[in-house]
Amino acid sequence: MNGSKSTPLKSSKQIAYPLFLILLPILFSLIVIFGYFQAKQQYLASGIRNLQKQMNTITHLLEQYDGLVNEGLLTRTEAQNIIKPMLSGPLLTNGKRDMSKTDMTLGLGDFLYVFDSKGNMIMHPELEGKNLLEQANPEGRFVLKEIMAAPNEVLFYQWKNPSDKQQKAMITVNHYFAPWDWHIGLATYEANFYGWFESLKYLLIIIVLGSYIITAILLTLARRKEKALRNSAMVSEHLSHTNESILMTLAVALEERDSYTSGHSQRVAYYMREIAKQMGYSPDMVETIHTGGLLHDIGKIGIEDSILLKQSRLTDREYDIIKTHPLRGEALLRRLYAISSKQDQAKIETILTITRSHHERYDGTGYPDNLRGEEIPLIARIAAVADSFDAMTSNRAYRMGMPFDVACNEITRHAGTQFCPIVVYTFFQCITEESFAHAHRLTRADELLIEQIEESEQPDGTALVTQM
Repeated sequence: MNGSKSTPLKSSKQIAYPLFLILLPILFSLIVIFGYFQAKQQYLASGIRNLQKQMNTITHLLEQYDGLVNEGLLTRTEAQNIIKPMLSGPLLTNGKRDMSKTDMTLGLGDFLYVFDSKGNMIMHPELEGKNLLEQANPEGRFVLKEIMAAPNEVLFYQWKNPSDKQQKAMITVNHYFAPWDWHIGLATYEANFYGWFESLKYLLIIIVLGSYIITAILLTLARRKEKALRNSAMVSEHLSHTNESILMTLAVALEERDSYTSGHSQRVAYYMREIAKQMGYSPDMVETIHTGGLLHDIGKIGIEDSILLKQSRLTDREYDIIKTHPLRGEALLRRLYAISSKQDQAKIETILTITRSHHERYDGTGYPDNLRGEEIPLIARIAAVADSFDAMTSNRAYRMGMPFDVACNEITRHAGTQFCPIVVYTFFQCITEESFAHAHRLTRADELLIEQIEESEQPDGTALVTQM
């Protein structure tokens, strides 16, 4: 609008959407990671509780056999020799225990071991009979000493049995059975303990990677759509400027039809701009009001010359036709502004209001809507004063224009009836004989056409071609 060239810029909404797309998979990743480790902790706690239940069963069994020893039915050695195969499986010829034949139900990778306070392994799948008190694990820790120092705690450590190719992470639940000086440990390999969690981890990694791929696709599509919207906005902007150029050209053509009304619209627009400035409107709004002044009589373009240029008194029918020009103008502008962007709608409505309502009167006897007082939009009240003042001071075929002071008296006399008193007051604050003289020096056709030529040229001076 108003001949200004605007480059489509990213709005906050346009920036927020790609940012949302980028942050969404990151947030999703954090939620997945947090959820995975929370579930892992819960699973660990549940698994340890199961191991402790098994340990309670073992302790209960030892207490039963210790009771038989106390009753003299078995010696401690006999009781221990019965217990060992039950808990750790039968002893093989190679000195190892066959854990597959225990009387206890153990999970995959679980095994039981027992040692005394001197570090002698009383039961172990592979190290039975050896003393491991001073043997450090691959981390350099003395695991047996740690177990003896905290006999009832859960221990996490690295361990390597003779049959293992590499060290493995272990989880052990421990208990000390004082009557027999047995430190009992129920151990499991972490890899077996979290077995199904590994499959879940890889599945979650695939899902997270998939979310990033989907985000990349959406960002690509969003950029393409944004580019298409920018191109569409540029086309719309070019069409809007073209339409405005057409309107200004029509306004010039309208005034060229009658030498007596030469420069009328430009002078009205000038007065309106000065009043709007005095009233404190924003610079953009002032320019929009100025454009509305240039186009306020555009509806007369369709009225026959025999009526529009008639030098004698109009008949009632002819006057009724003249009175249709505000509605004709509004309809014409609505059609030509139909493709304008949404951001220009407020400016367009301002111009349409000026075009439709500049002949409304403050006492309600105007046309086309018979609006009264504050019902008339302020910008239309401004137009009414500017239009009437120029009509009074301009020469016509059937009369000479009024002098400046006489026209001012007429404006004052009709304040409160034909004109809004606030606009009249503002009019006299900014329109002086000097500004009145300036308004009549405006070169109507040349200045309007030069503006349109400049607006329709590229920076290099070549004519603008809008590609559809």
